[in-house]
Amino acid sequence: MSLLKKTGCQAFFYLVVCFIVIGSAHCREYDNSELEKAAVDYVTPQVESDTDSQLSVTALPLDSRLPVKQCQTPLSLSTATPPPFSIQVTVQIRCEDLTGWTQYVHVRIEHLFPVLVSTTMLAKGSVITEQDIKTEYQPKRFRRAAYIEDEKLLVGSRTKRNIREGQPFTDNQICMVCKGDTIIIYAKTRTLTIKTSGEALQDGNIGEQVRVKNLRSGKTLRAKVIDIESVEVNL
Repeated sequence: MSLLKKTGCQAFFYLVVCFIVIGSAHCREYDNSELEKAAVDYVTPQVESDTDSQLSVTALPLDSRLPVKQCQTPLSLSTATPPPFSIQVTVQIRCEDLTGWTQYVHVRIEHLFPVLVSTTMLAKGSVITEQDIKTEYQPKRFRRAAYIEDEKLLVGSRTKRNIREGQPFTDNQICMVCKGDTIIIYAKTRTLTIKTSGEALQDGNIGEQVRVKNLRSGKTLRAKVIDIESVEVNL
């Protein structure tokens, strides 16, 4: 007997049982998508909370060859591990009528975190604008320490290499002060701040020390990047 015919016979058998025992009005059919949804709905309220992330709870697809199941009573759902759930859990779904059956559904739990990515292909040397940036949510395991999380640090900076559409922005892809730029040097004392023009001799981002040249005096010094095309020197 072919798998299709066998599946059809099983479904018909369960349906007949439903009619004989308690009548069709009380008999429910459950295909794969309904069982997967039931498992997700069971797990979701029992997941560990994380206010800094976006929750994603999904069921791993069941075998498409599984027949549609019938049950005369409400389904019983349980897990071997107690809640709250954190990463992945297997849900046992049971039908406890006279025919009786059990189905296991694996549910994946992920906390998604915001990542700034490029909305378009950016060529090396491009000035990044607000329109070039969008937020996507990605699993924590995909995040990198070098990812830039503050949009204000990106707008007005330049790309040091080509950046693909959808690619996250990282520190080594951009420069807020780029080699050859004309920059503003803020020379600070305890009581005074002097502003002068300079030239960047290195690429740098917020908080990094770079070599710059004072265009007025011709002197080379090290300064800390504090903003787009701006550095600071403490005297």
